[in-house]
Amino acid sequence: MFVPVHDPDAALVFYRDALGLEVRLDVPSDGFRWVTVGAPGQDVDIVLFQPHGGRSQTEVTPSCRS
Repeated sequence: MFVPVHDPDAALVFYRDALGLEVRLDVPSDGFRWVTVGAPGQDVDIVLFQPHGGRSQTEVTPSCRS
């Protein structure tokens, strides 16, 4: 399951600290970060990812104005 998050650290507070899921991977790459969490003893992973590589959509998509 993929869940878009704007702040991976804030998402970890909820998924790890509040729900008790374990962090399986925490991968930073060129300003982009995704974190994989899951329930201990289960093979199901939840991927927390930053939409648009952690940048605003206006930074990613150039303006189409003429």
